[in-house]
Amino acid sequence: MPTSTRLLLAALSFTVFLAGCYEKKEESVAKKITTGALLPYQITTYPAVIEPVTQSIRLNGQIEYNPNQVVHYTSLINGIVTKTYFSLGDKVTKGQVLAELQSSELTDLTSQGKTLESQLVVAKRKLAVAESMFGDRIASEKELFEAKSEVDILENEIEKVNANLSLYNASPEKGVFQIKAPVSGYVVENKMSAGTRIQTDNADLFTISDLSDVWITTNVYAVDLPFVEKGMKAEIRSKAYPGETFDGEISNISQVFDPQERVLKARIRMPNKDLKLKPGLAIEAIIKKNLKDLAIGAPDRALIFHNNENYLLIQKPDNSLEPRKVTVDVKDNDRVFFKSGVAAGEKIVVKNQLLLFSEALNSDK
Repeated sequence: MPTSTRLLLAALSFTVFLAGCYEKKEESVAKKITTGALLPYQITTYPAVIEPVTQSIRLNGQIEYNPNQVVHYTSLINGIVTKTYFSLGDKVTKGQVLAELQSSELTDLTSQGKTLESQLVVAKRKLAVAESMFGDRIASEKELFEAKSEVDILENEIEKVNANLSLYNASPEKGVFQIKAPVSGYVVENKMSAGTRIQTDNADLFTISDLSDVWITTNVYAVDLPFVEKGMKAEIRSKAYPGETFDGEISNISQVFDPQERVLKARIRMPNKDLKLKPGLAIEAIIKKNLKDLAIGAPDRALIFHNNENYLLIQKPDNSLEPRKVTVDVKDNDRVFFKSGVAAGEKIVVKNQLLLFSEALNSDK
C-alpha cells in the first residue's frame, strides 16, 4: 500500500477517535448535570417575566389596641374587693361578673330604701283617707293634693334608690356590689385583686379590649416620606413569627411630626382573626412602591455569588443547566431585577441551585 494512502487512513482514524471522545464528553456532561444528585423533575425553577421594578421601605413600629374597641373601667363607689373571678388575658362576655365589692354605700342604700318603703305605706294610707274625706266633702282639695304629692315624692325616691342599686349591680342577698364586664373582649390590663381598697378617684381598675381588630403604628422618617402614601399595601413581619407575614394597608398618616421622635406616625389597621397580633409586639412593616421602569424580576435567593460575581443557573429547554453571569440592576428586599442578561420565559433555578451550580462548573472542566 502506498505511503500516502497509509497516512490518509491514519489521519481519518485519528479524526474519528477525537469525534467519539467529544460526543462522549457532551453526553456525560448532560447526564451529570441533569441526572446527578437531583433529577430534572426535582429542580424548582422560576419563570423569568417582565414586571415593574419595585422599591421597598422598612418601617419599624408596634402593635397597639384599637382605641375604638377599648373600655377602661373605673369604680363609681368606694369599697373593698372581696372576690375576683377573672385573670389577666381572660376572655369575658358582656354582663359577666368579674368581682364582688363590699361597701358601706350598699348598707346605706338598702337602709334608705327600707325607710322609704315604710314611709310610702303610711303615705298611701293618708291618701286613702284624704280621698274618702274629700268624697264626703270633709277634706279640702288642697289636702287631697298634698297627700298625692307625698306619695309621688316617696315613689320617686324609691325609684332613685333602686336605680342606683341596679347601676352598681347590687346583690342585697350577698351584701355586695357586683362588678360586671361592660363589654365582651379580653382583659388586657388588671389592677384589681381580692383585698384591694377602691376609691372613686382611683385609676382604671381593669381594661377590656376586643382584639379582633388592632392598629399598627409605624415610624416614617423624613427621608422616606416621599415614598409612603395612604392606601399602600404593607407586609407585616415580627420576630415572634419567623417566616410568617401579615398583609395590611396604610389607613392614615399623621400630618404632624412627633416632637420627640422626629417622625411621622403611619397607622395600619389590621384584622386579628387568630389573635397573633398582640398589643406591644414590635413589628417591621415593608411597603413597596412600583416604579415606572420594567425589568426581569426574580427572587433574590436565585442569585449565586461566585468569584466576586453574580450568577444565575438557567434550565435550558433540553433540561441541561447553564451557569450565567449576570449584573443586578436593582435589588429590592427579596427581589432582584435585570435589564439585560436574562430573557422573558427562561427558567431560573431557585432551589438547590448552589449544588447544581457546582456540578455544572465541574462538568465544564
